[in-house]
Amino acid sequence: MRYIGNKTRLLPFILRTLKRSGIGVGSVHDAFAGTASVGRALKAQGWRVDSSDLLMSSYVFQRAYVVADCADPLLDEMAADLAALPPRESFISRYFSPAGGSESEGRMYFTPANAGRIDAAREELETWRKAKTVGEDTYYSLLAAIIEGADRVANTAGVYASYMKKWQPNARRAFEIVPEVPVKGAQPARANLMDAIEAAKSIGQVDLLYIDPPYNSRQYVAYYHIPEILARGWADSAPAIRGRVGLLAGEEGRSQWSHGRRVQKLFSALLSATAATHALVSFNSEGHLAPDALLSLLTQASADGEVGHFRQPYRRYRADSDREGRHYHRDIALEHLYMVKLR
Repeated sequence: MRYIGNKTRLLPFILRTLKRSGIGVGSVHDAFAGTASVGRALKAQGWRVDSSDLLMSSYVFQRAYVVADCADPLLDEMAADLAALPPRESFISRYFSPAGGSESEGRMYFTPANAGRIDAAREELETWRKAKTVGEDTYYSLLAAIIEGADRVANTAGVYASYMKKWQPNARRAFEIVPEVPVKGAQPARANLMDAIEAAKSIGQVDLLYIDPPYNSRQYVAYYHIPEILARGWADSAPAIRGRVGLLAGEEGRSQWSHGRRVQKLFSALLSATAATHALVSFNSEGHLAPDALLSLLTQASADGEVGHFRQPYRRYRADSDREGRHYHRDIALEHLYMVKLR
């Protein structure tokens, strides 16, 4: 899934840094799981993974890609059945497609045909769950595949803060559901739908705390409100939406880490709350917190007064390409990794 801050391309750098630091395979708390790419990679390396995030969409990815250990033999067949259902006009069609007429207020996130297919698949999957036709691992694997499939045909530039005013080529393709086979882990993993600090207290002792927080002004629940709606569903009650693009109303899923003035205090609170032996912190050159302030904070938290610092340039997230009237000047960002021994 297209996701700001996704660490998929940086996984070799992260794994290499752990090896260079002499940190052996053990237990880890992935405190800001996002799309669960880091947790999934560490699980594949043999780590016991506890992950956490505020967003239900992240929880779905954690369950599908980290917690689930094996696939139902009929997983692909069930995915094909969901994708082949006749379109239904339900929540996505009504509010995020021209099919909704005045209710959708002109939103062009999905073509009417794809919106109907997404609605049908999401509702049928919920029916299967309630009837206990599918187990929980299969449910989350299929739900993650629905979210990922919807993202592939979303008429956006990569985030859902706005939609394109003309149908893009990807948006005209047919919605498909392609579940991924779970990674077999050496040890059971756990997902947590909660704040990182509270999760750290709940999880307890681990060998490594991995910290990759959203410490700039963007709220992920706003940038990815449609994946969040798909994750939550609407079988029991319809999500309340507001505004021009149909953002989720209310405070649920909003992160305090997106407020620059609070980041340093929150960082200190997380380091105090965890019982981890080591902390590995991802930080890029576009974050709120000044590098000197972060280094000072980590030095104070260090058991030996030392902080390992590793750097790697990477191509920054771009929602779209250069075009007339708009050119990017900072294609390359710098990813920092800080390793600190906490106890």
